[in-house]
Amino acid sequence: MSNIIPEILESFLGTIRKHNHSTGQMSVDCPVCSEEVGIYEGDGKGNLEVNYVEGVYKCWVCAGTHGTHGTIGKLIRNHGTKNAMAEYQLVKPDYEYLRMVRDNQEVEKVIVTLPEGYKRLTDCNRFQWKYDEVMGYLKKRGITKEMINRFDIGYTTLGKYHDRIIIPSYGADSELNYYIARGFSKWTRPPYLNPDAEKMGIIFNGRFVDLDATIHLVEGAFDHIVIPNSIPILGKFLSDELKAFLQKARANIVVVLDEDALSDAKVIYKELNIGVLRDRLRLCLLPEGSDPSKIFEEYGTKGIQTLLRRVIKPSESRLWI
Repeated sequence: MSNIIPEILESFLGTIRKHNHSTGQMSVDCPVCSEEVGIYEGDGKGNLEVNYVEGVYKCWVCAGTHGTHGTIGKLIRNHGTKNAMAEYQLVKPDYEYLRMVRDNQEVEKVIVTLPEGYKRLTDCNRFQWKYDEVMGYLKKRGITKEMINRFDIGYTTLGKYHDRIIIPSYGADSELNYYIARGFSKWTRPPYLNPDAEKMGIIFNGRFVDLDATIHLVEGAFDHIVIPNSIPILGKFLSDELKAFLQKARANIVVVLDEDALSDAKVIYKELNIGVLRDRLRLCLLPEGSDPSKIFEEYGTKGIQTLLRRVIKPSESRLWI
């Protein structure tokens, strides 16, 4: 279970009175009850129960009279700070998935198959429908034929995923576990359309990750293609599986998120900055208005090499700015 949500709640609700880590159940002083008796720092009774696996809360004293119950989002909105809400929105988990993990239920494995009409670009030629358009899009982004071959990049012009570039993900066992579908036409909406499969439990392209070399945590699949030994997060929340995988790393881990996601990067950094990873965690600061794929598009490999020289070990105080 993630420790970040209890930390967010504690930041405005005060001391956690009881905490069952295995079930995600914790009790704190109810802000409504405390305010009624004029004790704004908490009345010490711990009547507010929060379950951050279910994503709900309830005060056993004033739920009926004051409606002190609901979702964690409502709790933070009514009683927390803007900073607490911003951090919660960054790390808000898939509650159904967390409940299944807590209850030791077998998470139903969705068999991932490549979409209808998928064709590997290395098996295609310019005489095939929209091949030139796809290759033109990738060339504009600086993606080379070597990259296309290495990452099995393909495309489809059929079915639900028509007019999309497909970037497959294979696990350490070389089994397909996910894919990214990116529209190559400006008319394709939404730009990204991903499969109906659980992405929280996978390591995207885990087959490529070298645990003995610096691992870079990036935002998306196109960043992953251009940053060496990288894992795309595909969202704002680190799964327990990814955190457990990173514990096996024997070199540094660098968080490299887009410049406009700096707050996300800090949250992820803080969440990982414990135990064996504390001395090996780093943060890469991107130039304003940039992201790795854009840097590669404009400056190529040299641009990425320059970017990765901007790696720092931030002070604890800087993480909270």
